[in-house]
Amino acid sequence: MAKELWDAYDRDGHSLGFDLVRGEPMPEGVWHLVAVVYSVTHDGRVLVTKRAPNKDWGGYWEITGGSVLKGEKPVEGALRELREETGITVAAADLHPVYVQARPGIEGYPSIYHCFVVFFDPAEQAILLQEGETVDYRLMPYEEFTHFIETDAFVPAIARRFLDHREELERIILSHIGKRRK
Repeated sequence: MAKELWDAYDRDGHSLGFDLVRGEPMPEGVWHLVAVVYSVTHDGRVLVTKRAPNKDWGGYWEITGGSVLKGEKPVEGALRELREETGITVAAADLHPVYVQARPGIEGYPSIYHCFVVFFDPAEQAILLQEGETVDYRLMPYEEFTHFIETDAFVPAIARRFLDHREELERIILSHIGKRRK
């Protein structure tokens, strides 16, 4: 099995010109990119997936996301993760950027998170779970999602990032829902 490679960056997102290998220690001061996607139906339901039991945080709920691979840009990583983990395929122009933030990261990897929102129609996009990654999904009304993400059933680091950026996410999501209702 091929090792997963990442590009190395400094905290400000500048390329350092060398590769990182998933699972190997990262040098001090080196960061990698992570793409995160909130998938929302046009009527305001948020897609959450349940992590496979063999993964870190197995059995917990999450939104779509993962490491940006060597040679990818954050948008490309977001599109790939979305397609792999959920089966949802959209164009780069469909991704709405929300925030970019450097955080210590999950699993001890310093990460620069690139967060996006995408809107989709579940009647046109069948949700397909990725074997070994996700085992279940739910489409939750946004208000219900905002309560659910704060429960013990959700990956804590994802919940913290959501709470830190809730205003930006709500501005995009609620604006879109409001436009669709008019």
